[in-house]
Amino acid sequence: MIPHRVISLKYRPQNFDEITGQSHVVLSLKGAIKRGAVGHAFLFAGPRGVGKTTTARIFAKSLNCATGPTALPCQECQSCREITASRSIDVIEIDGASNRGIEEIRNLREGVKYSPLQGRYKIYIIDEVHMLTPEAFNALLKTLEEPPANVIFILATTNQAKMPATILSRCQRFIFKRMSLAEIIQRLKNVAGKEKLQITDLALYHLAVRADGSLRDAESILEQLASFIEGEITEQDVFRLVGYLSYDFYYNLFQKITQKDLAGVIAMLNQAVEEGVDTIEIYRGFVNYLRKLFLLSVGLSDDYLELSADEIVNLKKVRVSRDEIVGMIEICLRAEESVKRSSNNRIALEIVLGQLVGALAPANPGKGNPGPEKSEPPVDPKSAFVAALEKKSKKLAGIVEKSSFESDGKNVIIRAENDILVKELTNNLDALVEALKKTLNAEPVLKIEKMPDTKKETDLLAEKIINMFDGEEVR
Repeated sequence: MIPHRVISLKYRPQNFDEITGQSHVVLSLKGAIKRGAVGHAFLFAGPRGVGKTTTARIFAKSLNCATGPTALPCQECQSCREITASRSIDVIEIDGASNRGIEEIRNLREGVKYSPLQGRYKIYIIDEVHMLTPEAFNALLKTLEEPPANVIFILATTNQAKMPATILSRCQRFIFKRMSLAEIIQRLKNVAGKEKLQITDLALYHLAVRADGSLRDAESILEQLASFIEGEITEQDVFRLVGYLSYDFYYNLFQKITQKDLAGVIAMLNQAVEEGVDTIEIYRGFVNYLRKLFLLSVGLSDDYLELSADEIVNLKKVRVSRDEIVGMIEICLRAEESVKRSSNNRIALEIVLGQLVGALAPANPGKGNPGPEKSEPPVDPKSAFVAALEKKSKKLAGIVEKSSFESDGKNVIIRAENDILVKELTNNLDALVEALKKTLNAEPVLKIEKMPDTKKETDLLAEKIINMFDGEEVR
């Protein structure tokens, strides 16, 4: 009986042309092989499940192939077969997460001294390299900078930010991109055809969305569905089996939030949890839904949304201001740690949803939409006038700011503190009138006066004290 092989391994790419979605990396590596300009250290960085380790193996196969170095390995020589079966003695794969100490790196440094036994190169593939300890990185530095001529390092990481700058500067860096929905769907269609699986287009779409840019995750979910579902796989099977909620759920949840129906919101949340959906998954899905609303509000193309036509139509039905969307996202992000780390994250998420209900403006029952746009607060006429005047003369704007200002929409009286300021304003009457026209949207009647002389309260107090002491110095 032939042992079962999981889909992600069974259909793993074996040459550069089979790699999905990383054409920029493939072109660079092919070019380096054809020119004979292969470096000694490479860093493959990107999200999980996008082909970093697979590309590293194909690169190793191309370099050690009996017909190579070649961009198209033969797949038949001893070196190609052994690399494909993960048993080549010249291609050493190391898991950085479990071999992260300085002792493991010291053993590696001893190993690089010996020549490859069969191939041209001894190739070290270190996965999740960012997990190495600082001491291990320091031990690797010298070897990485000046390895023997027949040694090549390929480092793979999902978190380039944790890599020391001294390591990054010694590597040729290749950034692997997140897979698009179209690329994942096409790949899954090909695999389903080879496996003779019946699956609807909607199921493929929701499966690709659930994979979140990871082709390996998508293939793993497809195999799980194939194992448990007999007959045609539908989108409902995806929802039930992997605890995934459709956009209809988040649309309805958002509607209840904007209608301030907290009881309905909590009921929807708890029903989803009782059906087996993870609370963190609901949180992430709702934040992603808010992000789609934000992208739509700034006028981006529908292609950026990565949604089906029906989901985009529903998204465009939402009537909420951009400021409200941003405010909701901020509330969710502030509470992210408490939702993820709480011992009872269902309660934490209920509190967050309650805050969202309280943060929105009241819904408009007449139109049945999630809430009206917030009206702009009234603008103070003096402030608007000063702002318009500041574009022409900061000096005049400063004088007006300190002066009293009265307006009934047409007649305007400006009272300055002294005669000098009155004269300054009078000499620039045309500029004042022009700024007032823009502010009032009408032909103004402007009058400039001096403020009446009034003794301040402090002056009266000082005068009273002087009279009390008959002009003597107050000690």
